[in-house]
Amino acid sequence: MDAKQASIKKTKSGKERRQIYGDLRELRKEYRERERKCVSNLVGGSKVVLATLHGAGGHQLRNEKFDVVIIDEASQALEAQCWVPLLSANKAVCAGDHLQLPPTIKSSNSKTALKLKDLAEAKPIKGLTLETTLFDRLLALHGPSIKRMLTTQYRMHEKIMRFPSDELYESKLVAADAVKARLLKELEYDVEDSEDTNEPLIFIDTQGGDFPERSEEEDADNPKKGKASLHSDSKSNEMEAALVQQHVAILVEAGVRAEDIAVVTPYNAQLAVLAPLKERFPGIELGSVDGFQGREKEAVIVSLVRSNSEGEVGFLGEKRRLNVAMTRPKRSLTVIGDSETVKRGSSFLKRWMDYLEDNADLRYPDLSSLNTSR
Repeated sequence: MDAKQASIKKTKSGKERRQIYGDLRELRKEYRERERKCVSNLVGGSKVVLATLHGAGGHQLRNEKFDVVIIDEASQALEAQCWVPLLSANKAVCAGDHLQLPPTIKSSNSKTALKLKDLAEAKPIKGLTLETTLFDRLLALHGPSIKRMLTTQYRMHEKIMRFPSDELYESKLVAADAVKARLLKELEYDVEDSEDTNEPLIFIDTQGGDFPERSEEEDADNPKKGKASLHSDSKSNEMEAALVQQHVAILVEAGVRAEDIAVVTPYNAQLAVLAPLKERFPGIELGSVDGFQGREKEAVIVSLVRSNSEGEVGFLGEKRRLNVAMTRPKRSLTVIGDSETVKRGSSFLKRWMDYLEDNADLRYPDLSSLNTSR
Protein backbone atom coordinates (compact mmCIF):
# COMPACT_ATOMS: atom_id res chain seq x y z
CA MET A 1 0.00 0.00 0.00
CA ASP A 2 2.83 2.40 0.86
CA ALA A 3 4.64 1.53 -2.36
CA LYS A 4 1.52 2.08 -4.46
CA GLN A 5 0.84 5.38 -2.69
CA ALA A 6 4.39 6.54 -3.44
CA SER A 7 4.14 5.50 -7.11
CA ILE A 8 1.15 7.79 -7.68
CA LYS A 9 3.44 10.82 -7.39
CA LYS A 10 5.81 9.40 -10.01
CA THR A 11 3.30 8.79 -12.78
CA LYS A 12 1.68 11.42 -14.98
CA SER A 13 -0.58 9.05 -16.94
CA GLY A 14 -4.23 9.23 -15.93
CA LYS A 15 -4.74 5.61 -16.97
CA GLU A 16 -1.88 4.43 -14.78
CA ARG A 17 -3.18 6.51 -11.84
CA ARG A 18 -6.61 4.90 -12.15
CA GLN A 19 -4.99 1.45 -12.21
CA ILE A 20 -2.94 2.28 -9.08
CA TYR A 21 -6.02 3.60 -7.25
CA GLY A 22 -7.82 0.37 -8.16
CA ASP A 23 -4.95 -1.68 -6.78
CA LEU A 24 -4.97 0.43 -3.59
CA ARG A 25 -8.66 -0.27 -3.06
CA GLU A 26 -8.08 -4.01 -3.34
CA LEU A 27 -5.07 -3.85 -1.01
CA ARG A 28 -7.03 -1.87 1.58
CA LYS A 29 -9.85 -4.39 1.39
CA GLU A 30 -7.38 -7.25 1.92
CA TYR A 31 -5.72 -5.32 4.77
CA ARG A 32 -9.06 -4.88 6.59
CA GLU A 33 -9.89 -8.56 6.13
CA ARG A 34 -6.50 -9.65 7.50
CA GLU A 35 -6.90 -7.27 10.46
CA ARG A 36 -10.40 -8.62 11.18
CA LYS A 37 -9.10 -12.21 11.18
CA CYS A 38 -6.19 -11.27 13.48
CA VAL A 39 -8.52 -9.66 16.00
CA SER A 40 -11.00 -12.53 15.72
CA ASN A 41 -8.25 -15.08 16.37
CA LEU A 42 -6.92 -13.10 19.33
CA VAL A 43 -10.36 -12.73 20.91
CA GLY A 44 -11.35 -16.31 20.13
CA GLY A 45 -8.17 -17.67 21.70
CA SER A 46 -8.43 -15.56 24.87
CA LYS A 47 -9.99 -16.77 28.11
CA VAL A 48 -10.68 -13.22 29.31
CA VAL A 49 -11.41 -10.08 27.29
CA LEU A 50 -11.38 -6.65 28.96
CA ALA A 51 -13.43 -3.78 27.57
CA THR A 52 -15.29 -0.67 28.57
CA LEU A 53 -19.08 -0.87 28.32
CA HIS A 54 -19.02 1.20 25.14
CA GLY A 55 -15.99 -0.65 23.78
CA ALA A 56 -17.85 -3.95 24.11
CA GLY A 57 -20.03 -2.76 21.25
CA GLY A 58 -17.09 -2.08 18.93
CA HIS A 59 -16.50 -3.86 15.66
CA GLN A 60 -13.70 -5.94 17.21
CA LEU A 61 -16.23 -7.86 19.32
CA ARG A 62 -19.11 -7.91 16.85
CA ASN A 63 -20.86 -11.31 16.77
CA GLU A 64 -18.60 -12.65 19.56
CA LYS A 65 -20.28 -14.71 22.28
CA PHE A 66 -19.02 -15.14 25.85
CA ASP A 67 -19.85 -17.52 28.68
CA VAL A 68 -20.08 -14.77 31.30
CA VAL A 69 -20.08 -10.98 31.28
CA ILE A 70 -18.82 -9.31 34.48
CA ILE A 71 -19.64 -5.61 34.86
CA ASP A 72 -17.44 -3.89 37.42
CA GLU A 73 -18.68 -0.71 39.17
CA ALA A 74 -22.15 -1.59 37.89
CA SER A 75 -23.81 0.78 40.35
CA GLN A 76 -22.09 3.72 38.61
CA ALA A 77 -23.13 2.72 35.09
CA LEU A 78 -26.21 3.74 33.14
CA GLU A 79 -28.48 0.79 32.42
CA ALA A 80 -28.33 1.56 28.69
CA GLN A 81 -24.54 1.19 28.80
CA CYS A 82 -24.79 -2.16 30.57
CA TRP A 83 -26.93 -3.66 27.83
CA VAL A 84 -24.10 -3.27 25.29
CA PRO A 85 -22.01 -6.17 26.72
CA LEU A 86 -24.97 -8.05 28.25
CA LEU A 87 -26.26 -9.03 24.82
CA SER A 88 -23.08 -11.07 24.26
CA ALA A 89 -23.61 -13.61 27.08
CA ASN A 90 -26.24 -15.71 28.79
CA LYS A 91 -24.90 -15.08 32.30
CA ALA A 92 -24.06 -11.76 33.94
CA VAL A 93 -22.36 -10.77 37.17
CA CYS A 94 -22.80 -7.15 38.30
CA ALA A 95 -20.20 -6.04 40.85
CA GLY A 96 -20.60 -2.75 42.68
CA ASP A 97 -21.95 -0.90 45.69
CA HIS A 98 -25.39 0.66 45.34
CA LEU A 99 -24.81 2.49 48.62
CA GLN A 100 -22.14 4.65 46.98
CA LEU A 101 -22.62 7.30 44.30
CA PRO A 102 -24.79 6.53 41.25
CA PRO A 103 -23.97 7.59 37.67
CA THR A 104 -23.46 11.31 37.12
CA ILE A 105 -26.55 12.58 35.30
CA LYS A 106 -26.00 16.09 33.94
CA SER A 107 -29.40 16.43 32.26
CA SER A 108 -32.13 15.88 34.82
CA ASN A 109 -35.28 14.32 33.41
CA SER A 110 -37.42 14.99 36.48
CA LYS A 111 -39.07 18.05 34.91
CA THR A 112 -39.64 16.59 31.47
CA ALA A 113 -40.90 13.21 32.74
CA LEU A 114 -38.56 11.41 30.30
CA LYS A 115 -40.06 11.46 26.84
CA LEU A 116 -39.27 7.85 25.95
CA LYS A 117 -42.44 6.24 24.62
CA ASP A 118 -43.83 2.76 24.55
CA LEU A 119 -44.00 2.28 20.79
CA ALA A 120 -47.08 0.05 20.95
CA GLU A 121 -49.26 2.24 23.16
CA ALA A 122 -47.47 5.59 22.82
CA LYS A 123 -47.53 6.12 26.60
CA PRO A 124 -44.67 7.31 28.81
CA ILE A 125 -42.79 4.50 30.52
CA LYS A 126 -43.57 4.98 34.21
CA GLY A 127 -40.75 5.00 36.71
CA LEU A 128 -38.00 4.93 34.10
CA THR A 129 -35.24 7.42 34.84
CA LEU A 130 -31.56 7.53 34.01
CA GLU A 131 -30.76 7.58 37.73
CA THR A 132 -32.10 4.02 38.13
CA THR A 133 -29.23 1.65 37.38
CA LEU A 134 -29.52 -1.96 36.28
CA PHE A 135 -27.96 -2.85 39.63
CA ASP A 136 -30.80 -1.12 41.51
CA ARG A 137 -33.51 -2.50 39.23
CA LEU A 138 -32.33 -6.11 39.53
CA LEU A 139 -32.35 -5.84 43.33
CA ALA A 140 -35.86 -4.36 43.22
CA LEU A 141 -37.10 -7.06 40.83
CA HIS A 142 -35.57 -10.13 42.45
CA GLY A 143 -34.85 -9.10 46.02
CA PRO A 144 -31.86 -10.08 48.17
CA SER A 145 -31.78 -13.68 46.86
CA ILE A 146 -29.57 -12.63 43.92
CA LYS A 147 -27.21 -10.58 46.09
CA ARG A 148 -23.89 -11.74 47.51
CA MET A 149 -22.29 -9.32 49.94
CA LEU A 150 -18.52 -9.35 50.37
CA THR A 151 -18.23 -8.75 54.10
CA THR A 152 -14.44 -8.69 54.55
CA GLN A 153 -12.85 -5.38 53.59
CA TYR A 154 -9.11 -5.03 52.98
CA ARG A 155 -8.67 -1.24 53.06
CA MET A 156 -9.64 0.50 56.29
CA HIS A 157 -8.63 0.54 59.90
CA GLU A 158 -11.44 -0.95 61.98
CA LYS A 159 -12.24 2.36 63.66
CA ILE A 160 -12.69 4.09 60.27
CA MET A 161 -14.89 1.25 59.03
CA ARG A 162 -17.19 0.99 62.05
CA PHE A 163 -19.66 3.82 61.38
CA PRO A 164 -20.40 3.06 57.69
CA SER A 165 -20.65 -0.63 58.56
CA ASP A 166 -23.20 -0.04 61.33
CA GLU A 167 -25.20 2.57 59.47
CA LEU A 168 -25.21 1.31 55.88
CA TYR A 169 -24.09 -2.33 55.80
CA GLU A 170 -26.11 -3.83 58.69
CA SER A 171 -22.93 -4.10 60.83
CA LYS A 172 -21.76 -6.93 58.57
CA LEU A 173 -18.41 -5.48 57.46
CA VAL A 174 -15.32 -7.07 58.97
CA ALA A 175 -11.82 -5.61 58.69
CA ALA A 176 -9.20 -8.11 57.53
CA ASP A 177 -6.50 -8.88 60.09
CA ALA A 178 -3.85 -7.22 57.91
CA VAL A 179 -5.61 -3.83 57.95
CA LYS A 180 -7.79 -3.59 61.05
CA ALA A 181 -5.17 -1.99 63.32
CA ARG A 182 -2.57 -0.46 60.99
CA LEU A 183 -1.59 3.17 61.54
CA LEU A 184 0.39 5.89 59.78
CA LYS A 185 3.32 5.42 62.16
CA GLU A 186 3.64 1.84 60.86
CA LEU A 187 4.16 2.74 57.19
CA GLU A 188 7.03 0.92 55.44
CA TYR A 189 9.16 4.06 55.68
CA ASP A 190 10.12 6.11 58.74
CA VAL A 191 7.24 8.07 60.30
CA GLU A 192 7.32 9.68 63.73
CA ASP A 193 5.07 8.30 66.45
CA SER A 194 2.83 11.26 67.35
CA GLU A 195 -0.78 12.05 68.18
CA ASP A 196 -1.33 12.64 64.45
CA THR A 197 0.18 9.35 63.25
CA ASN A 198 -1.04 6.98 65.98
CA GLU A 199 -4.71 7.96 65.74
CA PRO A 200 -6.79 6.41 62.92
CA LEU A 201 -9.74 8.78 63.34
CA ILE A 202 -9.44 12.53 64.03
CA PHE A 203 -12.27 15.08 64.12
CA ILE A 204 -11.37 18.78 64.07
CA ASP A 205 -14.60 20.51 65.08
CA THR A 206 -14.93 24.14 63.90
CA GLN A 207 -18.23 24.85 65.66
CA GLY A 208 -18.76 28.34 67.01
CA GLY A 209 -19.06 30.41 63.83
CA ASP A 210 -15.37 31.31 63.44
CA PHE A 211 -15.09 29.28 60.21
CA PRO A 212 -17.93 30.62 58.03
CA GLU A 213 -18.62 29.23 54.57
CA ARG A 214 -18.75 31.43 51.47
CA SER A 215 -20.59 31.04 48.21
CA GLU A 216 -19.00 31.82 44.85
CA GLU A 217 -21.66 34.48 44.35
CA GLU A 218 -20.38 36.30 47.43
CA ASP A 219 -16.85 36.10 46.05
CA ALA A 220 -18.06 37.57 42.76
CA ASP A 221 -19.40 40.60 44.64
CA ASN A 222 -16.02 41.09 46.29
CA PRO A 223 -13.75 43.09 43.92
CA LYS A 224 -10.69 41.38 45.41
CA LYS A 225 -12.01 37.99 44.38
CA GLY A 226 -12.80 38.79 40.76
CA LYS A 227 -15.60 37.41 38.62
CA ALA A 228 -17.87 34.50 39.45
CA SER A 229 -16.57 31.11 38.40
CA LEU A 230 -18.36 28.28 36.66
CA HIS A 231 -19.23 26.92 40.11
CA SER A 232 -21.40 29.90 41.07
CA ASP A 233 -23.56 27.82 43.42
CA SER A 234 -20.61 26.07 45.03
CA LYS A 235 -19.32 26.73 48.55
CA SER A 236 -15.90 27.35 50.01
CA ASN A 237 -14.41 27.90 53.45
CA GLU A 238 -11.01 29.59 53.59
CA MET A 239 -10.52 29.18 57.33
CA GLU A 240 -11.24 25.47 57.03
CA ALA A 241 -8.80 25.28 54.09
CA ALA A 242 -6.15 26.79 56.38
CA LEU A 243 -6.83 23.99 58.87
CA VAL A 244 -6.41 21.44 56.09
CA GLN A 245 -3.08 22.98 55.11
CA GLN A 246 -1.93 22.99 58.73
CA HIS A 247 -2.80 19.31 59.20
CA VAL A 248 -1.12 18.28 55.93
CA ALA A 249 2.04 20.14 57.02
CA ILE A 250 2.03 18.31 60.36
CA LEU A 251 1.73 14.91 58.66
CA VAL A 252 4.50 15.69 56.16
CA GLU A 253 6.78 16.96 58.91
CA ALA A 254 6.14 13.69 60.77
CA GLY A 255 7.46 11.83 57.74
CA VAL A 256 4.29 10.90 55.81
CA ARG A 257 4.93 11.30 52.08
CA ALA A 258 2.71 13.81 50.29
CA GLU A 259 1.79 11.23 47.66
CA ASP A 260 0.22 9.09 50.41
CA ILE A 261 -2.12 11.94 51.43
CA ALA A 262 -5.39 13.00 49.79
CA VAL A 263 -7.68 15.92 50.54
CA VAL A 264 -11.29 15.46 49.45
CA THR A 265 -14.26 17.80 49.67
CA PRO A 266 -17.81 17.81 48.29
CA TYR A 267 -17.40 21.30 46.78
CA ASN A 268 -15.45 22.35 43.69
CA ALA A 269 -15.11 25.91 45.02
CA GLN A 270 -13.26 24.52 48.05
CA LEU A 271 -10.93 22.63 45.72
CA ALA A 272 -10.00 25.95 44.12
CA VAL A 273 -9.18 27.39 47.57
CA LEU A 274 -7.08 24.32 48.37
CA ALA A 275 -5.14 24.45 45.07
CA PRO A 276 -1.98 26.04 46.62
CA LEU A 277 -1.44 22.76 48.51
CA LYS A 278 -0.19 21.18 45.28
CA GLU A 279 2.61 23.71 45.00
CA ARG A 280 3.61 23.44 48.64
CA PHE A 281 3.34 19.64 48.81
CA PRO A 282 4.09 18.14 45.36
CA GLY A 283 2.47 14.74 45.00
CA ILE A 284 -0.52 15.39 47.26
CA GLU A 285 -3.86 14.59 45.67
CA LEU A 286 -6.85 16.94 45.79
CA GLY A 287 -10.23 15.82 44.58
CA SER A 288 -13.97 16.06 44.90
CA VAL A 289 -15.74 13.29 46.79
CA ASP A 290 -17.51 12.28 43.59
CA GLY A 291 -14.26 12.08 41.65
CA PHE A 292 -12.51 10.06 44.37
CA GLN A 293 -14.94 7.15 44.33
CA GLY A 294 -13.06 3.89 43.90
CA ARG A 295 -9.79 5.49 45.06
CA GLU A 296 -7.83 5.11 48.28
CA LYS A 297 -4.92 6.71 50.17
CA GLU A 298 -3.02 6.02 53.37
CA ALA A 299 -4.28 9.30 54.89
CA VAL A 300 -7.40 11.19 53.83
CA ILE A 301 -8.52 14.61 55.04
CA VAL A 302 -12.18 15.45 54.43
CA SER A 303 -13.17 19.12 54.38
CA LEU A 304 -16.95 19.38 54.91
CA VAL A 305 -17.04 23.17 54.19
CA ARG A 306 -20.58 23.92 55.40
CA SER A 307 -20.81 26.28 58.37
CA ASN A 308 -23.85 28.56 58.73
CA SER A 309 -26.41 29.61 61.30
CA GLU A 310 -29.30 28.09 59.29
CA GLY A 311 -27.97 24.54 59.48
CA GLU A 312 -28.04 24.17 55.70
CA VAL A 313 -25.86 21.34 54.40
CA GLY A 314 -26.90 21.11 50.73
CA PHE A 315 -25.90 17.89 49.00
CA LEU A 316 -23.64 17.07 51.94
CA GLY A 317 -26.82 15.39 53.20
CA GLU A 318 -26.53 12.65 50.55
CA LYS A 319 -25.66 9.43 52.44
CA ARG A 320 -23.93 7.86 49.47
CA ARG A 321 -21.63 10.86 48.99
CA LEU A 322 -20.60 10.74 52.65
CA ASN A 323 -20.15 6.97 52.45
CA VAL A 324 -17.60 7.53 49.68
CA ALA A 325 -15.85 10.30 51.65
CA MET A 326 -15.46 8.32 54.87
CA THR A 327 -14.29 5.06 53.25
CA ARG A 328 -11.31 6.27 51.15
CA PRO A 329 -8.50 6.06 53.77
CA LYS A 330 -6.43 3.05 54.75
CA ARG A 331 -4.79 4.21 58.00
CA SER A 332 -5.97 7.73 58.85
CA LEU A 333 -9.19 9.68 58.39
CA THR A 334 -9.30 13.32 59.48
CA VAL A 335 -12.67 15.07 59.26
CA ILE A 336 -12.77 18.87 59.46
CA GLY A 337 -16.14 20.55 59.82
CA ASP A 338 -18.71 22.40 61.90
CA SER A 339 -20.63 19.82 63.95
CA GLU A 340 -23.32 22.35 64.92
CA THR A 341 -24.20 22.96 61.27
CA VAL A 342 -23.72 19.43 59.98
CA LYS A 343 -25.71 17.58 62.63
CA ARG A 344 -28.77 19.71 61.82
CA GLY A 345 -28.77 18.47 58.23
CA SER A 346 -30.30 15.02 58.82
CA SER A 347 -30.59 12.25 61.38
CA PHE A 348 -27.81 10.38 59.55
CA LEU A 349 -25.48 13.38 59.81
CA LYS A 350 -26.34 13.81 63.49
CA ARG A 351 -25.43 10.17 64.17
CA TRP A 352 -22.15 10.61 62.28
CA MET A 353 -21.24 13.72 64.27
CA ASP A 354 -22.15 11.92 67.51
CA TYR A 355 -20.00 8.95 66.49
CA LEU A 356 -17.03 11.21 65.74
CA GLU A 357 -17.43 13.07 69.02
CA ASP A 358 -17.51 9.77 70.94
CA ASN A 359 -14.92 7.75 69.02
CA ALA A 360 -12.54 10.09 67.20
CA ASP A 361 -9.64 12.05 68.64
CA LEU A 362 -11.71 15.24 69.08
CA ARG A 363 -9.92 18.56 68.61
CA TYR A 364 -10.88 22.21 68.56
CA PRO A 365 -8.73 24.48 66.38
CA ASP A 366 -6.62 27.33 67.66
CA LEU A 367 -7.43 30.36 65.50
CA SER A 368 -4.24 32.16 66.48
CA SER A 369 -2.09 29.38 64.97
CA LEU A 370 -3.68 29.53 61.51
CA ASN A 371 -2.09 31.08 58.45
CA THR A 372 -4.95 32.15 56.18
CA SER A 373 -2.83 33.97 53.60
CA ARG A 374 -3.01 32.42 50.15
